[in-house]
Amino acid sequence: MNSLLQLYFDQFVVFTLVLTRVSGLVLTAPLFGTRSVPIRVRGLLAVALAMIVTSLYWEHEVPLPHNLVDMTLMMAREGVLGLLLGMSVLILFSGLQVAGQLIGQMSGMSLADAFDPTLAQTVPLFARLLDSMALSFFIAIGGHRLLIKALLETFRWRPPGVHELPAGIVVALTDIVHQSFVMGIRAGAPVMVALLMSILVLGLISRTLPQLNVIAVGFSLNSMIMLVTLAISLGAIAWVMQERAELAIERMTEILTAGG
Repeated sequence: MNSLLQLYFDQFVVFTLVLTRVSGLVLTAPLFGTRSVPIRVRGLLAVALAMIVTSLYWEHEVPLPHNLVDMTLMMAREGVLGLLLGMSVLILFSGLQVAGQLIGQMSGMSLADAFDPTLAQTVPLFARLLDSMALSFFIAIGGHRLLIKALLETFRWRPPGVHELPAGIVVALTDIVHQSFVMGIRAGAPVMVALLMSILVLGLISRTLPQLNVIAVGFSLNSMIMLVTLAISLGAIAWVMQERAELAIERMTEILTAGG
């Protein structure tokens, strides 16, 4: 039994490293890592992807660990590569959630909360709505295929058993946070501008007709304007989401494969 384990020890190390990198992506990517997906399904997906990738590197020679500490460090480096790839898209989704929170506060409907299984806490209803819309757009543009393609590219340029992490990770994450902020502003701008104009008009009306109940009228008017503007701007939000998601995945892929 020991001789059999020693014979396939190299392949076992390769599979473990590949599984660690794939698990980092599966645990953080919005489509694969959401908590609404059962943990068994995510684990089965990670193992299936790892088995497919391992077959491509079955004969790849990796530096064998001398002890448990070396193995832990190797797995940590592999896990960071997968986590960074998944977090690049997760950060983008947070920009739309912030835009949803701003829309809910400006429209006066911020009291309506919904449970977000991804964050494991209650969030404003429109933040949850924009997050679900972003996930739908992400699937529609083939974002899950882009993530798998980017993952395979990292294995191509950085095979299992990397000795060091790529440089420029902090700069890339900062750039993706900037893209997330820009995407959130561009996605929520039509609704926020329309609500701002509505508030200004209601303010002028309240000065002209003090006897008018502005609070009751404003709440209904802002809700109607918000829903109509949001429905009209869905196409623009999908276009912005596609543009920024592709840029973020390409940016992180370039960083992870640089110097490989």
